Amino acid sequence: MSTEYDKKQWQDQILVKDTEAEKLKAKLEKARKRSARKAKSKLSRLHKDLSDLGEISDFEDEFGESVLDRLDKFGSAFYNSEKGNLSEALSFAQKRVLSAMNKKVKNLKNPKPDTDEIISGCKSTKKKYSSFSTSKTKAGSKKPYKPNVRDLYEDMPTEVSKPSETYIPEYSPTSNKPFLRIVSNTD
Repeated sequence: MSTEYDKKQWQDQILVKDTEAEKLKAKLEKARKRSARKAKSKLSRLHKDLSDLGEISDFEDEFGESVLDRLDKFGSAFYNSEKGNLSEALSFAQKRVLSAMNKKVKNLKNPKPDTDEIISGCKSTKKKYSSFSTSKTKAGSKKPYKPNVRDLYEDMPTEVSKPSETYIPEYSPTSNKPFLRIVSNTD
C-alpha cells in the first residue's frame, strides 16, 4: 500500500514540474516573439532611413533583408545558444551591427560640429569652448595655475651650514679576553 502512495506522490511531483516547465516555456516564447517584433521594427526603420539617405552599404542592405526574412519566417534570426540567449531574436553580433547602423543614421541626421569649429553670429567670432566658465581675476586675465599641494622646500632651512671637521671616533679595544667553554652532550 505504501508503494501505491509513493507512486501517486511521485506522479504529482512530476505533474507539478511539467506544468512549471510549460509555463516557463510559454513565457520564454512570448518574450522571444516580443523581442522579434521589436527587432523587426527597429531593423526595418533603420534599413529604410539608410536607404532614404542614400548611405546604405551592400553589407547593410543584405544584412537587413536577410535578418528581416529570418525574423518573419522563424521568429528569430539565429538558433545557437552559444551566440546569444534563445529568448532573444538577435544574436550578440547582430545586435552590434544593428547598433552600428543606428549610430550611422544618427550621425547622418544630426552631424555634430567639431569642437574647434568657428561659430559666428555675434559681433565677434569666437571658438566654441566648454560650457564651464573659467575663473578670472578683476583685471580680466586668467589666474596663474597654482597646484593645491604642499611645497616640501618651504620646510627646509634656507641657510646651509657647513659641517665642521668630521668626527671620527677612536678605536678602543675591549679589555676582556675571549674565553671558550666546553659543552658536554651527556644529560
